[in-house]
Amino acid sequence: MHKDVVIKAFEKAQKDIPGKTSITNCSEHISAVMLDELHYQISGKTLRNLYKEAISVGENDININSRHIINLCDYLGYENYEDFLSHNSSKYNSQNQNVFFNFFKRNKASLIIASIVILLAYFITSFNKQRWMVWQDTEYVEVEFDTEKHTLSQLKIYNADRIDNFKKIEPNCETRFFNEQKETLIWYGKNSDGTYEYFTGLGKHPQTGKTLKAITTYIIRKYICDTY
Repeated sequence: MHKDVVIKAFEKAQKDIPGKTSITNCSEHISAVMLDELHYQISGKTLRNLYKEAISVGENDININSRHIINLCDYLGYENYEDFLSHNSSKYNSQNQNVFFNFFKRNKASLIIASIVILLAYFITSFNKQRWMVWQDTEYVEVEFDTEKHTLSQLKIYNADRIDNFKKIEPNCETRFFNEQKETLIWYGKNSDGTYEYFTGLGKHPQTGKTLKAITTYIIRKYICDTY
């Protein structure tokens, strides 16, 4: 569960900080490490609020930005959230088995009906034509299926969010890099020539396949606008 990622991040911070620690010490430490080492910006205040919610929700989970979870897992030394779950499987398996068993007993009839509906929807969808997209210069565009492009891994399954919101841009001093909540609006990564390129969404570099990084003030001042 997401709350456990937050709690374990604070437990790690308590071990990493010498002497007596507080929630504020831990949150500021995590924030600084994530910015310096992971190039991801999340404020100490946000982390404190997440921690307080995590330890007070009981068996429920917390609402948290998926990017926060990905980078907190990275801070903890895991590749991603799935890797975190796999390394903590004994705890989650025992909890989930009890929850699932009780839920199944209470909702057996509804689950059977839902399963039938899902299977029908799957078979209907299977008969529909799959849509595809490919990266062209600065954005993804929808295209017809092409065997050669598919072989070269250029062809991707159509994703409306990628089509609408994932673009390569040429930022300058007028570019808006963060929103009012200090959340990242621009991500960057190197192309196959080693040149930095900038994008309007979190994801992987269309050319190299490497995960893009959140823009930082350091990168902005060094490569985009030295007066930022």
